[in-house]
Amino acid sequence: MANLTAKQAAFCREYVVDSNGTQAAIRAGYSERTANEQASQMLALNHIDAEVKRLQEEIASANNVTVATLLIEAEQARAVAKKGKNASAMVAATTLKARLCGLLIDRVEDMVEREKLAADRARIGEVKKAGQLLADAAKSLDLPERATPAQIVGALAERPLITPEAFTLLRAARMAENAG
Repeated sequence: MANLTAKQAAFCREYVVDSNGTQAAIRAGYSERTANEQASQMLALNHIDAEVKRLQEEIASANNVTVATLLIEAEQARAVAKKGKNASAMVAATTLKARLCGLLIDRVEDMVEREKLAADRARIGEVKKAGQLLADAAKSLDLPERATPAQIVGALAERPLITPEAFTLLRAARMAENAG
C-alpha cells in the first residue's frame, strides 16, 4: 500500500466491491454531497489507481479468476443460450467474450464532468465577450486594445459627459459621414 490515508485505503477497498466510485466514497466516509467529486479526484491519482489494481489482482488470484477461465465460462454460457434458443443471452455472452479480449470497450461518460465542461465553455465564451467589449471600449477612447478596466474608467472620467441631445447630433453626423 503506497502512502494512503485511512480514508483513501477504505475507498480503495470499497471501490473493488462494485467499481462505483461515488458509493465507494460514501462507504469510505466521505460526504454524500461531495462523494462523486472526491471519487473522481481519487481515481485520477496514480497511487490510488495502483492500490485499486493491486486489490483487484489479489481478489482475482484468490478466486483463481483469469481471463482464460472467464472466457471458458462465457463460452459455456453462450452454448447453453444457443441450446435454449435464447438469442439475447447469446449476444450477452459473446459481448462478454469480446470485452474480456479487449475488443469491446464501454465508454461511460461522467455526467457531472460533462456539465462542468459545458459550464466552463460557457464561462470562456463570456470572458471572450467581455474581453472584446473592453477592447472595443478601449479603442473608442483611443487607448490600446489591451487597456485595463481601470485605464478605461480613468479615460472615461477625464472626458466630459455628453448630453442625449449632443449624442443624437454626433450620431447623425457620423451616419452622414459613413453614407457620404
